[in-house]
Amino acid sequence: MNRRDLLIFLNEINFSSENSLKILNYLIDSNIPIEDFDTIDYFKERVLSKRSFDRLKEKAKDFNLVVDEVKEKINLIGVKITTILDDEFPKSLRYIMNPPSVLYIKGNLKIYNPIAFVGARSHSSYGNMVVNKIIDSMSNYDFTIVSGMAYGIDSLSHKRALKNNLNTIAVLGTGIDVIYPKSNKELYEEISKKGSIISEFALGTSANKFTFPIRNRIISGLSKTVVVVEAKDKSGSLITARLAAEQGKEVFAVPGNITSIYSVGTNKLIRDGAIPLVEVEDILDYYPNLNKNKVYEENIEMDAEELAVYNLIQRGINNTNDICNNLRNEVFYINKILTKLELRGIIEKISMNEFQILK
Repeated sequence: MNRRDLLIFLNEINFSSENSLKILNYLIDSNIPIEDFDTIDYFKERVLSKRSFDRLKEKAKDFNLVVDEVKEKINLIGVKITTILDDEFPKSLRYIMNPPSVLYIKGNLKIYNPIAFVGARSHSSYGNMVVNKIIDSMSNYDFTIVSGMAYGIDSLSHKRALKNNLNTIAVLGTGIDVIYPKSNKELYEEISKKGSIISEFALGTSANKFTFPIRNRIISGLSKTVVVVEAKDKSGSLITARLAAEQGKEVFAVPGNITSIYSVGTNKLIRDGAIPLVEVEDILDYYPNLNKNKVYEENIEMDAEELAVYNLIQRGINNTNDICNNLRNEVFYINKILTKLELRGIIEKISMNEFQILK
């Protein structure tokens, strides 16, 4: 038995990181051998609540069984464990308030120039366009995109990072062996191969309303800055923004239409001191060690009709009906041009009738 195994055991029996570290620190400060951890009355010593202490007493007899099962399971699913006691534990998380005691890692955890993207699970096409525009602009640099692999802005951010060959880290609000939402199975697999997935929750932990706010401190803790793309007035993204500010991180917010429910939160963040994010250049000064990736210049040849449509989309007139009205042409004719541009990878569809520039 060692300190590391104690933290793994406590995590697996669903002790919070805070309580796990309280127990460990008490043993160290009191010079008590780790193997005697189950002989202490932590309730009497005011380390644990009565309920937590009773649970520890009940589970302590299974210590070796629990630790062995965890190690066997992670080997089967290709997951590594790092604890706050290990050298490879992320430095950016070691000293945050209430640091995770244990992290489960799937993939190759690389953390350089990390920036978090968070936002509404339900989002507008504007939010989609913002994610694509900003992360596409980041493809020239060696950023790491951090998010939570939830519905909406989180998933869009990971997908756009992968599309641009950027490193990405997904911080789960479930056990690392639980894919949530289930529809993100393919995304989960791709991130685990090209980036990394991490979780502090015990294996098998399912999603609930408490786990996501808890994991938000890790998203902000890993990141140097946090970008809130879209957020309703009372949104989980605002929790991440608040945690980032408390951790001394810079918070960026994308300004939006004041009549949109998805921009109420971000506009209020800007009012209260967040930095407005309009273009990627707004971020670059906060990353002095940023390296520029090699950029390949490509000449795009278009005929006059294609160029007219392209120029409208570039100006923000990206709805099929608006393009028809501006060019005074029929829908079937404009759709034909849009399809050609899309097949050539010059534009992409972001909703049923909206497009954005790719090149």
